Amino acid sequence: MDADERWQVLRLHVEDQVPLAALARDTGIGLRTLERWAQRYRSGGITALEARRRTDAGQRRVDPALVAFIERLALTRPPTGHCDPAPSDAHRSGTT
Repeated sequence: MDADERWQVLRLHVEDQVPLAALARDTGIGLRTLERWAQRYRSGGITALEARRRTDAGQRRVDPALVAFIERLALTRPPTGHCDPAPSDAHRSGTT
């Protein structure tokens, strides 16, 4: 949603005094989102409603050691022959 589309929604609150809770209910946009839009509009006008890139975009928030462990786990082949076949596989071995 670009700034113009956000303004079309928010304009009902700013110009027509439609409560944000009613806008949230009618548009399906979260109340907290509308509150943030209203705050951004008050501080910078319509241009402040432009989508902003996250400041942490592209950065991992998971510990690198945990990432490495999960990657090793995903690439490890499970041992064979140590567990019973699933009931759905019983027909393949001839046991039912």
